[in-house]
Amino acid sequence: MKKLLLAATVATLAMNAAQAAPTLYGKLNVTLDQIDKNGFKDESVTKVNSNASRIGVKGEEKLTDNLSAVYLVEWGVSADGAGSDTDWGMRNRFVGIKSDGIGTLKVGQYDSYLKTAAGNNQDIYNDHTELDMTKVLAGEERLSNVIGFETDKKLLGGLAFNIMFQQGEESSTVKNDAKGQKGSRDSFGDGVSTSITYENKDFGLAAAVAGNFGVAAKYNAWDKELGGLKVYSDSIRVTGSLDLTPAGADGLVFGALWQTSKPTDDTVVVGVAPAAVSFKGLQEDAYGVTAAYVIPSTPIKLKAEYISATTERNGQKDRQNDLYGIGADYNINKQARFYGVVAQQKIDWQKDNNKKTVFGLGMEYNF
Repeated sequence: MKKLLLAATVATLAMNAAQAAPTLYGKLNVTLDQIDKNGFKDESVTKVNSNASRIGVKGEEKLTDNLSAVYLVEWGVSADGAGSDTDWGMRNRFVGIKSDGIGTLKVGQYDSYLKTAAGNNQDIYNDHTELDMTKVLAGEERLSNVIGFETDKKLLGGLAFNIMFQQGEESSTVKNDAKGQKGSRDSFGDGVSTSITYENKDFGLAAAVAGNFGVAAKYNAWDKELGGLKVYSDSIRVTGSLDLTPAGADGLVFGALWQTSKPTDDTVVVGVAPAAVSFKGLQEDAYGVTAAYVIPSTPIKLKAEYISATTERNGQKDRQNDLYGIGADYNINKQARFYGVVAQQKIDWQKDNNKKTVFGLGMEYNF
């Protein structure tokens, strides 16, 4: 009887071992930042920032020879115990079905395809609390209540198509004219995010064209006047990067981004007179360029960025928001790096205290 019980136990453990175990992953990214004109006010402050630190669980489980279940659940972590990052704040999470060589269907909440069209080669300060390009550009959104599909990059030789549909889940009586979109968001695909991406490692080329349609976005230049309102908007983004290593310039990479955003419907006035603010004619046009260079035979990577957004609105003077600076990484290995940043953000619609300067030293560890 004992032998039979032992055999059953071993068989059960073997069956469980055959299933793919979930992968625990995460990133801790902490900086010590000295900020002059903090918040574009006449003040300086020293901060310890947790820069989009996170922890998550992901996995893939075979269902048939060609189909697999995929899942991911990710939470924010406040590595410094305070600030903009909230412990266990909801980040990306989804469940889906993957067909080998064809694509993946996902359901849940995750980054829009407009957002993921830009990577580190378009934003050298990605995830930095003070300097991420979210401070300049509209469209950096994570969408909830979505169903999305992504083709496998191998299916079309490096070309991939991605699309997600967001459900507003509102009552049909709700109207969004004061938020940039006429009518109610009570149907399938009230918001859409899509992209076409291409990657060719032999030539060091990566490019993407992406769009958000009917997706809520923040316009930094008019955020105060709009009372922090996110406006349902249409955005188009084009990104590209070129790694010149295949051409003999080892470690040299250039990146670029261009985008335009405006409300989905040119509708109405926000607020009540006399404090009303119209966003008729609201439009943001932006571009950015980056460069990175890994010094040969060293763990040091040098980076530089310039990104600019100009926002217009009927009857108002255009507003410009610029971010520029440099950075250096000391890569210990693929998991850990020390880094430094020096950058400045300038806004032209404020006469005084219109330049925020950041000096930062940080460490990032991926697991």
